[in-house]
Amino acid sequence: MRTTTLIPFLLLALTACSAGQTSISEQNNNPLTASRYGDELADTMANFIIGNDPIVNDPDMRALIESEIERGKDIAAAAREIQSESALGAIIGLKAATSGFAMYHENTLYFSSDFSTSPGASVHVYLTTIVDPRDTEFPDSTAIDLGQLQAAYGPQQYSVPSQKEEDKLRTVVLFDTKLKLVYGFAQISKR
Repeated sequence: MRTTTLIPFLLLALTACSAGQTSISEQNNNPLTASRYGDELADTMANFIIGNDPIVNDPDMRALIESEIERGKDIAAAAREIQSESALGAIIGLKAATSGFAMYHENTLYFSSDFSTSPGASVHVYLTTIVDPRDTEFPDSTAIDLGQLQAAYGPQQYSVPSQKEEDKLRTVVLFDTKLKLVYGFAQISKR
């Protein structure tokens, strides 16, 4: 591709990326993101105090920092409470470099902020009752296609249609529907 045709393409791609950005509060609707955010907020603020940053000498700033530490702890604790009630598992890669965590809670499937997979032709997200997609021809008869992967990187969430026996949904599968390949999967369970 020539440089003159590449520049408009890149500008269009950057515009499309920024249009889909979400706020921090929207991102924190994902409990996997919220626990990380809360922990890092509390740590960042605590480091001002630990490092004896000059900002902490101002009583108003010190009070703000201490308030933000507590807010971070509260966000993380609330997110971990939801995680403790949810089916959670680490995503492992098979045919593609894939990592992160998946969590199923109240008809929503979440991916963690550190989720990553190699891009594919048409990667879809599935929930299924089978334990390991390598043990059968996938997609199996219980597989529920939640749609195309929203992004190859970062947090995301998918609505799951109501199920009679949702506790039997135990595996998240990333499956390329055009190439007929399992990119990766996570066996999810309650702790």
